[in-house]
Amino acid sequence: MCAKGQNLLAWVEERLYAAGGEHIPATWADFADSTGIGAILHLSGGGPEPFLGPTPRRFLWLRVEDEKLAGMEDRRLAAEFIHASLEAGEKVLLHSTEGRHRTRWAYVAYGLYVGRKLSRVLREAAEKPWLAPYHTDRDLWRAFQEHSKAVRLN
Repeated sequence: MCAKGQNLLAWVEERLYAAGGEHIPATWADFADSTGIGAILHLSGGGPEPFLGPTPRRFLWLRVEDEKLAGMEDRRLAAEFIHASLEAGEKVLLHSTEGRHRTRWAYVAYGLYVGRKLSRVLREAAEKPWLAPYHTDRDLWRAFQEHSKAVRLN
């Protein structure tokens, strides 16, 4: 787990970033101004961290501290939020006070939601900027992938 005061911003892919710690919420005004990030998916087991400064254009807080606690609905909400934010032209920050590695399940959910192959997304989630190895439930992700296909078709 990272120290709560560290700013561990990392590029994930085009317009998608991951970070952990309390530094970004505490310095949100300067951070948003310097990065152009306007959408935040914030994950924490308690209440949401206050992001000090102007309100992000898009913000979703999920009460999920760890991937094991993320249900199908949490995964769907995260994926849809990331997708809609990127489609709207926003740069998106995946943020967890407990550390950036706690956000990777949201990235996996997004990747599957937009139709990427499970093997590719899990391989990417085991590489930088996250900690390797990535221990996850492949069967749960297969079920989510099928669920996402059904939701998108309806």
